[in-house]
Amino acid sequence: MLVKSTQRGQAMIEYIYVLPILLLLLLSSLQFIFIYEAKQTLNYATFVGTRAGALNNGSMASIQDGLAAGLAPLFAHQIGSATQLDALKLGRRTARTELANPKLTLIEIVNPTVGALGSFGDEIPNDNLMYRDPTPSYDSMNVQDANLLKVRVTYCVRLVVPIVKNMIFGFAVAPPLTVAKIDSTYSGGTIAAPEILKVETPGLKSSLCYDNDPSTNPYFYRIPVTSEAVVRMQTPFKNPGLWRAP
Repeated sequence: MLVKSTQRGQAMIEYIYVLPILLLLLLSSLQFIFIYEAKQTLNYATFVGTRAGALNNGSMASIQDGLAAGLAPLFAHQIGSATQLDALKLGRRTARTELANPKLTLIEIVNPTVGALGSFGDEIPNDNLMYRDPTPSYDSMNVQDANLLKVRVTYCVRLVVPIVKNMIFGFAVAPPLTVAKIDSTYSGGTIAAPEILKVETPGLKSSLCYDNDPSTNPYFYRIPVTSEAVVRMQTPFKNPGLWRAP
């Protein structure tokens, strides 16, 4: 009987030890589900934007418009008595606002390059590609390769789960730590760690996704997520106006 009395309450003490760990795991899982949802939406939006650019001479304005349409589901939430159409309009407006903020978004036309466009003149021809000379004309790029529009988009995803958002933000974005991008690119048919987490220069106050004052900055607690898409041009590629935006 003495042994039983000394062991009374042992399970409760063990539960108190384990509970914070279980809670942290649960919150972390929930936050990474939100990040995964945003990543998948960004993948689709990047393809939509690249497709829009391919149909409109590689115009950056068209790429941004397509991106806004693809990202709208992230923000199209029905609030109160708002109708589905109102929610969709709100989502589209919010997406355009986010994409226009240089602290939150970076859109880059990776291919074709400025030099490739210059080597072909005012535009890169898009007709009769199978009959055109495949000899590289600039930087080992022929006219067929120059007709592949590749766009890279880096977007700052908001972290919303309490406690976990501070930990992830402090590890991934805030100085003096480096900025880790969750990337969708791969090479050689395999995905290596450096391809999944691309490390850039240490975050600064003016860096993407970072601001030093969370009390005055509504964009605090975000991490950069990157996606790429490649679409064959359906129109001749011309000067896009901007090669990096906003």
